Amino acid sequence: MARAVQQDHLIDGDAIANLGWRQGSFLGPKLAKLACDYAPRKAPADRADLLVVSSHDCDIVNFSLEKEPVVEVLGARRVDAGKIDARQQSGRNPRTLQIRIDSITGPSMLSCSAHDRWAIPRGLLLQEPPAGDLPPKMRRLVAEWLAKRYIRAAFPTAFDQRWRARAKAWQTLLKKHSEWIQGVYLRLSTLDELPEGTPYRCHIMLAVPHGKRGQSGWARKRLELEQEVEAFWNQFEPAIACGGVEPLGTDEITLADIEPYQRFDADWVSFEDDTPTTPTTADMPA
Repeated sequence: MARAVQQDHLIDGDAIANLGWRQGSFLGPKLAKLACDYAPRKAPADRADLLVVSSHDCDIVNFSLEKEPVVEVLGARRVDAGKIDARQQSGRNPRTLQIRIDSITGPSMLSCSAHDRWAIPRGLLLQEPPAGDLPPKMRRLVAEWLAKRYIRAAFPTAFDQRWRARAKAWQTLLKKHSEWIQGVYLRLSTLDELPEGTPYRCHIMLAVPHGKRGQSGWARKRLELEQEVEAFWNQFEPAIACGGVEPLGTDEITLADIEPYQRFDADWVSFEDDTPTTPTTADMPA
């Protein structure tokens, strides 16, 4: 890769990697001070207690400065105990995220705003190793939270208005079965805004961790999931007509299966415990 790029456009990607930089790494105080000079707005930089690298690992260590001249950092502030908000945890809120980290001084909560991000020259990372790293689950959470600002599904307002009053009950139901539900996918008959009196028809696919599907009691649990999820959606008839609920192992779901569905933005449930995160389509068998 390096030979294809002019010498003055090269950077020692191995040196960056050997220092330990990766997605989720923290900048130390010296490097954070330099990084704040590149912030487009002074306020986000001034209020950040910690700067976290949010760029992908491959971009951080790329040998070409021409291809990847910068890395992105995300500002985070420490949260007082009285300001911890469950609604801003586990990726629920698309604009603000609170995450828990463990440090030498003990556990603490950080608050990140999706707007407090900016780019810094990638060469700055050569000056020193990171001051620490987010644990893998938190690193994945931050990455998916940022990505969801651009890829989260948008459903018709008319559809949302027909069921959103019971959103808390839906979240409670998913949380109850979070060990068994790795992802929720919804197929609507149309994404158009339908007038009152014209029903939305839907079908729901539940992605179940393939390891769970192989456990004893799966047949009974599958029936329980089908019945409880379908009962929830049946309460909205005739405004919403549920055509069925299908729990499937992640090893059973193919790209062709999932193509007409949209991720139902309830994946924060799996971040609250130790269940795997919702698979992307790239993780599914073709």
